[in-house]
Formats: sequence, C-alpha cells, structure tokens
Amino acid sequence: MQESGGPSNPAVESEQVRMILRQVQNLPALAPVASRLLALGDESTVDLAEIARLVETDPVLSGRILGLCRRADKGVAEKITSVRRAVVLVGLGAVRGAVLGASAFSALNGDQETGERRFDRAGFWKYCVCVACTAELLAGANRSVLRIAPEEAFIAGLLHAIGKLVFDFALPKAYGRVIELARHECVPSAVVERRVLGLDYHRAGHALAEHWNLPPMLGQVMLQHATPFEDLPDSENRAMVGLISGSAAFVQTLGLGWSADFGEPARIPVLLPAANIRPPEMTEFGEKLLRALSDRLAALGLSNSGPAALAIESMVETTRENRTLLRSVRELTQAVREQAPDGGTAMSSARSIEARMLADAGKQAKQSLSIVTSKTQLLAMRLHDARDRAAALAIVEASRELETILETAARGLGAPVRETSVNSIGAGQ
Repeated sequence: MQESGGPSNPAVESEQVRMILRQVQNLPALAPVASRLLALGDESTVDLAEIARLVETDPVLSGRILGLCRRADKGVAEKITSVRRAVVLVGLGAVRGAVLGASAFSALNGDQETGERRFDRAGFWKYCVCVACTAELLAGANRSVLRIAPEEAFIAGLLHAIGKLVFDFALPKAYGRVIELARHECVPSAVVERRVLGLDYHRAGHALAEHWNLPPMLGQVMLQHATPFEDLPDSENRAMVGLISGSAAFVQTLGLGWSADFGEPARIPVLLPAANIRPPEMTEFGEKLLRALSDRLAALGLSNSGPAALAIESMVETTRENRTLLRSVRELTQAVREQAPDGGTAMSSARSIEARMLADAGKQAKQSLSIVTSKTQLLAMRLHDARDRAAALAIVEASRELETILETAARGLGAPVRETSVNSIGAGQ
C-alpha cells in the first residue's frame, strides 16, 4: 500500500497532466451548506441554532449527516434524531465534518450506469468509510498521545483517497484501463496512474482539495498519506497523515471494502511510529469497528447490513474473487504441462515466462488468502458459540499454512514474496 508519491514524468506533464488538472476545476462544487460551514469559525463565535437551520435546508444531506454523526464510542446513536440535537451532542466540528463528507459523497457519486465500469464506487466508498472509522476510533483511544480530534480523523480518513474518484469521474474509460493494469500487475493504482496518466490520485485529490477550498490538513493527507512516516516533513499535520496511512494499511489488510489497490498491504508493526500506536487487538477493536462501519454505511445509503452481516459479505466477496484467481492458476498450470519438451532455447524461454506467470499468480493467491485469513478472524469475533469460534480459528490456522506453501512455491518459481502483514497483526493474539 505504501507506494512512493514521486514526481510525474515532466515530458508527459506539459500536456496531459495540465489537461487532467484543468478537468478537476470542472468537477461539481460542494453543496452550498458545506461551503458556508467551512467558512464559519469555532463554536464560541457562531450561533449553533443558525448552523442547524442552515443544514436542515437540505433534507437529503440532513439524513446522511445524522448517521455520520453517530459515534460508536460515545453511546449517542439513539439520541441523535435531528440536526439541532446533533450539534448539541457531538459539537460543531463533528457536524461540519459530517456535512463535508456527505457533500463529497453526493458530488462525486455520479452516474454508475455508464457501461461496464471497472471502478467499484460503492466498494470504494465502503473502504473509505472503514478507514475513517478506524482512524476515528484510534484517535479517540489515543487522544492524549495523538492530540487529534476523532471527528477530524474521521473526515480525513473518509476523503484521503478521493483522488481516485476524481479520476473515475473525469476519465472513466482511461481510469478503467488503469485499474485493470494495476490488478493484472498486482501493484498499487498510483504506480500505474503515474505511468499512464502522468500523475497519481494523490495529486488529483490535492487539486480537488484546493478546488473545494478544503482545510490545508485534508489536502496534506490526500497528498502524503502513502509516504512512509519517517519521510514525512515536519508539520503540525504529520501525526494525522501518519494515522491515516496506518489506518488505511490496517483496513487493506482486513480486506474491508474495495481500495482499488492490488499490491500487498504494507506491514504495520506500528500504525504510527512517533506515538508507538500499535495495531489494536482485533477481538475488542473489531466489534467497535464493525458497529461504526454499519452505522456510517447506512447513513450514506451504501449498506443496511448489520455488523455480523458486513463481515460475512466481505468474506463472500473475497471468495468470489478467489474463484477467478484459482481458475487463472489452473489455466496457467495446464498451459505449462501441455508444452512439449524439445530442449530448445525458445522453449526454455517460453517456460521461463510461464513460470514467472505462475509465480505471479501464486503471489496473488497468497495475497488474497491473507485477506481471507483476516476476514475469518473478524467473523470469529461475532460468533458466540465456542465451537463455531473454534472452527473459524481453525480455518485461520489452515489458511496460514497455505500461505506458507504458496510463498515457498512462488520463491521456487523465482518470484520472492514478502512476509504478509496479516502475520504481524495476528502474532500477538
């Protein structure tokens, strides 16, 4: 996940990049209520009743805002029944963030019925909401160390990768090809974006932040969240960027939602090195995360599934992807077997290429299996019957054994596979 955000090719940037950045300026504007809220001061200088009246002028937005304001760690979900109540209970910062998030969702959701899309917008929003919930919960649990408001962490997580939606909105066909190439090559989307488009989603997101006149902190998160923490410049937002980076890696390891990245998730022995914030214990954290995710997805109209159903749906989706992957592995294996050995150099070269293809397929299979392992762990937390939970954990152990076999096979075929991030999370459990 931690791809480098290096500069684009200057030769390409002169024409293509400028054209893409100009298109960003033509993207839909934020809802007027969001723009007005961003321009307001803090709670001590504004009339909260006026804020509520302003938000209530948009009924659709109001419904989403109420759901986005529900915090799993505050126990206020049932008490928030109106925008005025939300302002009183969770404060202006949370309401402002919810308005911004709901407005961004509405502005870039667009029309999904434009042919066969390769970019799964609904799945991508689910991924972003999960990163947002993870960052919010971690910020709340580590407030004294991080000094980050949970509501700010939520909106930063929600919008951190919005540059991908910019590409899909402005260049759907070209970006569809980028996604297919990234999937085929098993790499993060930004790697292919820079090669094909001349710039990556980090710069596209930063350009959108400027277009929408968002707070500088959000623009910095969009631009730098894939930069290794130790390489981040010193700034007042460094902790926030690191928190979102670690949260995104954690969510990709769990395989929740669809991140549009196909490289192996980064190992995360710590989520934020400067504060020594480690990946949370899944048994406790997973329950909160699934509850928060369920509430927020319902607010955006993305899912009405409960926490347990979300874990199951996620596993079903991965199983479907695995069937496609295993079919590819079988076809490649059969192709190698059918080659008639003649000892020639050309045949040797062909076998080398096919061996590499098999190794790559094995790498994909191992990566996908790692995600299944994490999802099974997540599901096990929802099982109250001891025998059911033991069965799920047995699947986890069997999956890890298969990961080891796949890693050994891939190395034998000449494609070393890095240690999976799942083991770094599961080791302390």
